[in-house]
Amino acid sequence: MLIGRKLGMTRVFGENGESVPVTVIKASPCFVIDRRTEERDGYTAYVMGFGEKKEKRVKKPVLGLCKKAGVPGVEIIREFRTEDTSVFEVGEKIPVSILQSGDKISVVGWSKGRGFQGVVKRWGFSGGPGSHGSRFNRAPGSAGAGTYPGRVLKGKKFPGRMGNERVTVKNLEVVNIDEEKGLVLVKGAVPGFRNGLILIKISNDIDIPARKKLAEETAKSAKESKGKKETKADEPADEKVEQKKEEKEKTEVDKKEKSKKKTEKTKNEAEEVKEKDKSDKKKKSAEVEESKSKKEKKESEEDKKGKEENKEEKSKPEEKKTESKEAKAKDKEKDSGSKDEEKGKG
Repeated sequence: MLIGRKLGMTRVFGENGESVPVTVIKASPCFVIDRRTEERDGYTAYVMGFGEKKEKRVKKPVLGLCKKAGVPGVEIIREFRTEDTSVFEVGEKIPVSILQSGDKISVVGWSKGRGFQGVVKRWGFSGGPGSHGSRFNRAPGSAGAGTYPGRVLKGKKFPGRMGNERVTVKNLEVVNIDEEKGLVLVKGAVPGFRNGLILIKISNDIDIPARKKLAEETAKSAKESKGKKETKADEPADEKVEQKKEEKEKTEVDKKEKSKKKTEKTKNEAEEVKEKDKSDKKKKSAEVEESKSKKEKKESEEDKKGKEENKEEKSKPEEKKTESKEAKAKDKEKDSGSKDEEKGKG
């Protein structure tokens, strides 16, 4: 009686602390689009629609059915045969709360496609020995006798396409339900891949009309409680409103004062930084001038010393020249005196 999609698997802890493996199925929104009657169709059934789609993406025949039932565009349509079609009306949304924890259901799904597989994987054949040169490892073996019947009997297990088949799993237990999100938690595995289509068949033992009434009552009580809360919230005391306004005004004033103080502080800090920079620049310029004057003084003193040393060096060779001239004159005088002596002797 419900259409859904498999979201995946998880686990839930029970009251005793036992971990229960669970498949999560989203079974909402699910609408009744049409009914099949014996007078018109020859059988009784519900035409169900699951999911919501934009109108421009729904096929026109399906869109016509949805508009006739007063339902938004539907993603998937399926039929469920029942003897009694008076429980739900056309255009009604079926709640997930029809199911309860502990109910037994049958789940129909389409198994994962495995492609072309051999006999060992597809049918569980044991195969031949895995070693010692048997050369018969994963082969199917004999297909039948030769003389009689002389043909392969129907239903013989051979390699072929595996998976992608409609599979029904019976007597699965409902562990929990989430009405707001439209989720059904089913114990154990469910055939199919993630986001695959799933049909939930409710057993005949469950009294669906009683469950429907219960769901309607709970929905009404929930709406009433929400309405009461909203009315209480919409009708507050005048004093509270005034207090809230005053508090808001105070907070705004405080915020403005804090922002002003922050701006003043930032301005003062910026001015102080500028003054410090100016003083540092003046100190640096004074230090630079002092260093320049010191360098100039040193250079002038070095220049004077160098000039004096040059003068001394120039005067020294002149003195040497005079000394050498005097020595030469003396030598000449000696030579002339010796020559005169020699002449007198002669």
